[in-house]
This record gives sequence, structure tokens and C-alpha cells, in this order.
Amino acid sequence: MSEALWTELEKLDVLRERMGIGYEEARVALSMAQGDVVKALDNFEKGRGKGKPGWDFVDRGQGIWSCVKDKLGSFNNTTVSLKKHNDTIVSLSAPVGLALVYTIWRRPGLRMLALAGAVGAAINHYELEVASGDKSSYDDDAFNFSSDRADAGL
Repeated sequence: MSEALWTELEKLDVLRERMGIGYEEARVALSMAQGDVVKALDNFEKGRGKGKPGWDFVDRGQGIWSCVKDKLGSFNNTTVSLKKHNDTIVSLSAPVGLALVYTIWRRPGLRMLALAGAVGAAINHYELEVASGDKSSYDDDAFNFSSDRADAGL
């Protein structure tokens, strides 16, 4: 069968069968190879042979998920404090503060009161301090999709 006669679904089926992957991964591989099945297979073999994570979608997803869990964990260790002249007036954990802000914002009467209080606090030189107990930096490669395109030869 010539390349012109192949339907998109037939190409995906060939890729799925040969690579042992799902439809979504096969669709991505085919689009990265501009619709060329042989090029997609070749890219897959090159990526697998070098041990690169470019085609290993399950590991990439696990990396993203672990990064999200780490960031949520550091969010739980974050505190938001209202201060005046280095004296702490109120200190809340970030999740509690976020829930409080959401609750206040949903009610129009409380929203106006909160906005008036924020203006009053700014006029009286109050400070809002956000402090994180987590001192790790963002050096994770899980969200670096531009390097994936470069590894795939695009």
C-alpha cells in the first residue's frame, strides 16, 4: 500500500502495534514525524536506544506528578503573615489563607469590607509577608518540553 493511501488510523495502528504504545502516544509520535510512519519508528528507536525520556511518556508523567506533589507539599509549609514594624499581627498557613480569601471573595458584602481593610492596611504601612519553609529551588526538568522537541529532531 502506498503512503498516500494510508489513513491516519492505519498509521496509528501500525505505530501502536510496533511500538507497544497507546493511541495518544502514537498520535504524538506521528505528528512529530510529520505523518511519516517510518520516520516515527526511527525516532522511537533512536530515543529508546539512547535511554532518553523523550518517548517514555509514563516516566515523564510520573516526573510531572512527583513535581506537583513536591510543590503542593512546599505550599503546605508556606505561611502568610500580616506585620507592622516587624510585629506579627496575624499568621496563617497558605492553604488556610487561600480558603479564607476564597470565602471572603465569594460574598459581595465581605468583599467590600476586605477591600476597605486592605486599603486601610496599606495606608497604615502594614506588610504582607509570604514565607516558605521549603528552601529548594526550581531545577526540575519535568516541565522542559522545549528540550523534548530538540531531542526529537524538531
